Amino acid sequence: MITRRQFNAGAAAALAAPSFGSALAQGVERKSIRIGNVLGGPNVAGFILPRFLKEQAGVDAEVVVFPNITQRMQAIASGDVQIGYGGINAAISLAGRGEPLMLLSNATDGGWYLLGGPKVKTFEDLKGKKCAVQPASISHLCLQWRLQKEGMMKSVDLVFLNNNDMPIAMQRGDVDAVMIFEPYCAFTKLNGWASPVWEPYDTPMAKTNLGVIASPDFVAKNPVLTKAIISAHKSATAFLQKDNTTAADAIVKSLNLPLNVATESLKNTFFTTESGPEFRKGVEALGRMMLDAKMAEKLPAWDKFFNTSFL
Repeated sequence: MITRRQFNAGAAAALAAPSFGSALAQGVERKSIRIGNVLGGPNVAGFILPRFLKEQAGVDAEVVVFPNITQRMQAIASGDVQIGYGGINAAISLAGRGEPLMLLSNATDGGWYLLGGPKVKTFEDLKGKKCAVQPASISHLCLQWRLQKEGMMKSVDLVFLNNNDMPIAMQRGDVDAVMIFEPYCAFTKLNGWASPVWEPYDTPMAKTNLGVIASPDFVAKNPVLTKAIISAHKSATAFLQKDNTTAADAIVKSLNLPLNVATESLKNTFFTTESGPEFRKGVEALGRMMLDAKMAEKLPAWDKFFNTSFL
């Protein structure tokens, strides 16, 4: 099920009053867009972007929440939503199959962790245990990479769950470990249901996670609006980077989570628009990892997939 929510970004209330006199505001090709997103800490910039886009360009933005990362990318390719804060792995997978998708900017680095219950203190302790992971996600890819490296692919029982369902599964003892995204990672730790086992950023793709995605057709037809969206994305990201209080407040308001959970999750969530050579290196490494894991059949043409010129 897809849910639609109008976010007014209450966390950005301290910003200046709207002013639509800029060249961007006068030249945008359309006055409303829809943003595909998911309920997660790394994605919070997508929830506060509408306020910045309205102030800077007079464009109304509706946030459309998808339960599935692939559905989000498919909606962008089909034009049902105009841009998306999406897992780069899902975009690579679909673009490699010919779906029209383009990566416009980095959005967030990191944001996931391997946590273990009483029986899992080290990675090797996963042998013979059940570990929850979101299927086809970046966290799944990282976990599979490490299992392959350690020769443990056949000795761990992977249980596929959505991230928001993992804390309760951990509490009940349905699983022994979770490869889990923030802020559900912080929620699980603070409740004492699991402890950190592996910081999974030592893979070839490092902390590569989230990007701003659009279709090439939308970008070609709406260059001024695309520039306005990326400008708003930069402003939203800078707002989150100011201090932990600012970002935590945005997470609380957007995701309806306790403040201590939001604050803890920020220790493992890195908001950024840095999209230079290191970012591209991480994305291409992610693609190679997907091929090795058989999570992608073919990689996209990188020079067509990347378009960071609007930054």
